[in-house]
Amino acid sequence: MNYTREHNEIILKSLIDIDINMNISIFYEKQDSYKILRDLTYYIGNVSADLKDISENREDVEIAQNTYNDAKYIRKEMQINSQDIYYLYIYINVFSKDKKELEYSLNKIEGILQSKGLLTRRANFRQEQLFITTLPLMQNSSDLKLAAKRNILTDGLICTYPFISSSIFDESGIYIGRNIYNNSMIFIDRYNSKKYKNPNMVVFGMSGAGKSFYIKLLILRYGTQNISQYVIDPEREYENICKALDGTMLKIGPHSNTYINIFDIREESIEKNEKGYLSNKINKLKGFFNLIFGEMNEEEKSIIEEKLIQLYETKGITFNDKSLYKIINNKRKFKENKDMPILEEFYNILGKDERAKKFYIKLLPFVKGSLSFFNNYTNIKINNKLIIADIYELGEENIKYGMYIFTELFWDKIKINRNEKKIIYMDEIWRLIGVTSNKEVASFIYKIFKTIRKYGGSGVAITQDVSDLFSLENGTYGKSILNNSNIKVFFCLEEENINVLEKYTKLSEKEKIEIKSFAKGECLMFVGNDHILVKIESSDFEKNIILKGDFLEGNNDSNK
Repeated sequence: MNYTREHNEIILKSLIDIDINMNISIFYEKQDSYKILRDLTYYIGNVSADLKDISENREDVEIAQNTYNDAKYIRKEMQINSQDIYYLYIYINVFSKDKKELEYSLNKIEGILQSKGLLTRRANFRQEQLFITTLPLMQNSSDLKLAAKRNILTDGLICTYPFISSSIFDESGIYIGRNIYNNSMIFIDRYNSKKYKNPNMVVFGMSGAGKSFYIKLLILRYGTQNISQYVIDPEREYENICKALDGTMLKIGPHSNTYINIFDIREESIEKNEKGYLSNKINKLKGFFNLIFGEMNEEEKSIIEEKLIQLYETKGITFNDKSLYKIINNKRKFKENKDMPILEEFYNILGKDERAKKFYIKLLPFVKGSLSFFNNYTNIKINNKLIIADIYELGEENIKYGMYIFTELFWDKIKINRNEKKIIYMDEIWRLIGVTSNKEVASFIYKIFKTIRKYGGSGVAITQDVSDLFSLENGTYGKSILNNSNIKVFFCLEEENINVLEKYTKLSEKEKIEIKSFAKGECLMFVGNDHILVKIESSDFEKNIILKGDFLEGNNDSNK
């Protein structure tokens, strides 16, 4: 290979990123600095004399002048900047089972290198020696050296650095897909705490870009690793996955017979040796009622807290944590679902105070109207590795209530065992941290993403409405969740959403263009400090499970 006199970029980057089966071997031979300096000084003296007597041929003058200047530059760098000089040899061995394909690959490589100012020579009648040089035997044949040798200074070695292709192969990771540029396989172990700060992930993509397919694929693959997974499903698209993994489907809505009581205090809601069951619950309830009543001022929040304290007192529950236990057969036991208040009891307490009249009126649909299914004792137990929370029947206006209830329920489940790996998937998360939410709810979601790793858990935020995600408090909570997610996945997005993301992520101009033009199932992944373009891949077996479900529900947001 021949090189330009000066090169300002990594010369092998464009070569390594192409999908061609080849081996590249690089040899560096450090030379004796004393001998090189002596030869250079002798050469400079001779050329200097020749330049005085050289013919008037302009081309000869320029060639001699260039070599003269190069020799002086090399001598200066060695003497003043203490650089060493090396001989560089680069060999490329291309493989193919088909002769035409081999010739095509060779021409492609030659064309790419030529566009960078690099000229190649084929090893005709020296193929065997070149093949041996690309084996891990450290043998650089003398037959090839004369043709491949090029001198290079220490600074120049940087341009030959070969390990520049972004690829991830975590030994215990799950298969994600292939690097679009070089076809290398991507395996990611999100729970590798030595490599990644946290296992959280955000997934952005417009409808039909492939994000739902990707999430379902993750659920299937993590299911084989016996990881507990909790999914909040606002669009009813995970039913088939649930059946395939023998999971539990929870539905809440007008036609469901499963209920969750928002007033439940669970034993796992705070950690061992901590205190404050009731105060912790009241803070969560204020966020929930903010969703129903709209943004409340401090006076209104105080009224709600006062009534909540009265409500729990009717059940003998106070700020003394001992009040949450009862004695059964001489054994101390945490109070059960039937020992907790329900929404109607809170509704009645609000009705007795004129200050709370507007809250009383707004709660009417939840107690006696179309949303009265919220007014029940919890009648479910969660003991499965996969739980799907189907809130589709709640409708557009009421989905946020179901999302909050299930998020709180799953969060308490996640905190039970620190040594067990778990994942909570929050689809359409903008509903809980966007402009339709409130600071209390958004702070709760942010707390999950900030602390979930302590419990062996991982949070996954999914949305197609990027602008809504950053609409509350000037994007404070959306940005916080983004910053607390070590893995960021960007499927195809519209320009408007890309411009919003640019404010909160380090997207380059090239990456912005790529995100806009992705085909279905292609994405840009930020994994720690690595930025990789990935084509999501699945087996036929996985596709059958995922696509069958999408077909039945008529969902087009998948990688079909």
